[in-house]
Amino acid sequence: GNIVMIFVGIELSSLAVYILTAFARRRETSLEGALKYFLLGAFSSAFFLYGMALLYGYAGTLSLAGIGAAVRSGSQDSTLALVGASLVAVALLFKVSAVPFHAWVPDVYQGAPTPITAFMAATTKIAAFGALLRLLTVAVPDLKDQWRPVLWVVAILTMALGTLTAIAQKDVKRMLAYSAVAHTGFLLT
Repeated sequence: GNIVMIFVGIELSSLAVYILTAFARRRETSLEGALKYFLLGAFSSAFFLYGMALLYGYAGTLSLAGIGAAVRSGSQDSTLALVGASLVAVALLFKVSAVPFHAWVPDVYQGAPTPITAFMAATTKIAAFGALLRLLTVAVPDLKDQWRPVLWVVAILTMALGTLTAIAQKDVKRMLAYSAVAHTGFLLT
């Protein structure tokens, strides 16, 4: 129920996956994928923190319910809440590998050891989807007229690009990566 706890939980799980991605030390693609994942993950964390700061500036609390109550009260312009929620959503969309934040996925999946690739494909997105769902349904549900059309466009682009790009892949792990991107779009709908 607190956005700081969401951030800490997602980042702690991400740190473990960054390390697991680099376990195949004899393969250069493993270290390259881990470094790319780490750098882009740090960049998305900055988006999350900045959005969290804007939400705190708007609502005066980091509780999702408190942010939702501040938005519902309508006592001030909700632009700051919308920008803050958008930045947090961008960070979470990176974590779930939605288009256009999916560039890390094929390189990381290809470089990681096969069991880690399967783990990332199946489990790592669950926490980010849960956080995105909580953000949109608890903190800013009254702003759904603004964020819902954007989320639809992201979902459609994610499904289309993931599916079309998966068809052209020759490496099984890269095909799995783009298939995971497409499935992210299905989950977003």
